[in-house]
Amino acid sequence: MSFDKTKFKKLCGSGGRWSLLLGAALLMKAPLAHAGCLVDNDEKIEINISPETQSWGDYLGRQVITASKVYKCEQESGRYLMISLGGVQWNSNTGMKENNMFGTYDQKSCVLESSKAASIKLNNSKTEDNFGRQYKFLRACVDIRVVDLGGSPIVAEDFQKYCEVERISDNAVTLRGDMCFLKIKPQNQFSVQPVLNPDCIDSNYLQKMGVQAQDIFANLNILTAGDDSGLSQDLDYIGSRPMHINITPNSKTLNLTEDIGTSVPRFPSTYSVDADWGPIKLFSYGPENTELDLSFFVSNMSDQKCFAGNCGSYSNYMQPFVGQIELYQLSSNKKPALIEEWWDGGLVPPNWQGFIQGIKYKVPDKLFTSGGRYRFVATFQNPTDDYAIFLNGLKQMLIRLYNTEGATVGIDTIPALSTLQELGTISGLGGLGSLNSNDQTVGLAQTMNGLEGIIKSTVWPPYYDSVCAGGTCTGFTNKKFYQRLVLEFTAVQMKGSSDITFKDMQMQKI
Repeated sequence: MSFDKTKFKKLCGSGGRWSLLLGAALLMKAPLAHAGCLVDNDEKIEINISPETQSWGDYLGRQVITASKVYKCEQESGRYLMISLGGVQWNSNTGMKENNMFGTYDQKSCVLESSKAASIKLNNSKTEDNFGRQYKFLRACVDIRVVDLGGSPIVAEDFQKYCEVERISDNAVTLRGDMCFLKIKPQNQFSVQPVLNPDCIDSNYLQKMGVQAQDIFANLNILTAGDDSGLSQDLDYIGSRPMHINITPNSKTLNLTEDIGTSVPRFPSTYSVDADWGPIKLFSYGPENTELDLSFFVSNMSDQKCFAGNCGSYSNYMQPFVGQIELYQLSSNKKPALIEEWWDGGLVPPNWQGFIQGIKYKVPDKLFTSGGRYRFVATFQNPTDDYAIFLNGLKQMLIRLYNTEGATVGIDTIPALSTLQELGTISGLGGLGSLNSNDQTVGLAQTMNGLEGIIKSTVWPPYYDSVCAGGTCTGFTNKKFYQRLVLEFTAVQMKGSSDITFKDMQMQKI
């Protein structure tokens, strides 16, 4: 059960109608039985832009964005292909990402009231500004080019409420807007390809738009719709591609990682995540099972810096947040006894504050005795090394689950796996979406490959040389750890209940 002394009050705005409709359609991660269209190529789109060097490309230096193929649409003839490139925002309460087609920021913020853990100043305006810049970039810098591969004419209204249609030829169009519609004919085979506006690698062009160097996160969503009004609730999801565009800041604005060539992205080398305890849930099932469900309230906010009109912030970028968790049993006149340890955390979005959920760590043992005194210690030493240890731990956890007869493995079982899909810098993570009990062998194999790729990556996360929090900055080499959180409590478990509650709780942030 969550410790009630923290008193988390959620002030969350309602979602926009079309964000909700699209969100409902995207929850169905496979085509419906009657949906005829198929989509090939759901690989993550990964692009790095360096205005300072006037260059762009993927993380191997290739200046191309691959297309998705939409085909076998005979059963959908007469319906409409709906294409939307929507910006991504993260829910402050759950940490889950939400797709937003339009430029209106859907505020979902949480306020901590009467909390000893409320050591972090809340700032929702930076999150809203970040989303606004992201939306401007997507609309001005990324077009969608659609070509019929068989040469058949593309049928579309030239003037749509939410879309500008530019005709290249009878069988090719360029789409710009929040959502665009094409009439589906039985013979259509569509190539759907994002195209980067070459003006957007120029710092002056970005500056005029009000876009800073930052991480851009989006989803290219493909659906079928009953009409092209933009109001139909008759929507079938058929495919989605996550997009991550990293705009590298000017090296005179922010400290960056080493320059080893234009084909290798550079990232800010200063770490800016501050944290405190979030809700904690503990459960004890019978004599031999304990579940520890931790969360952290995190803040990725830092001051803006400018040089020659180019502004940026270290918090404009996603950053890892992982720490070593230790659980001690306390006794009078005795040294604290370490009874369990693991690494826990996740990824923190740009200019964001909210709750990072842990991995629901399960132990085949009874760890708590009602009336006993305990201490959690969360130590954060080096973001990059801690994250690598964390991923190796996830890998071992997957191996154990896979080797357990009758085990059900899925993203709902290990919530931290879902955060890996947000990396946008590592290929080979497609298996995460299919990781479920119906297809364990394939899903686990792909996920293992993805984890191996992240662990071995020399690209992201970067090695940070300093950490800034609360207005002060220090070098990582000067301290054994950059942050430590301590929580002491007396465990209380009512007879017949699996919930462990807290009494006489004390929290400390070092």
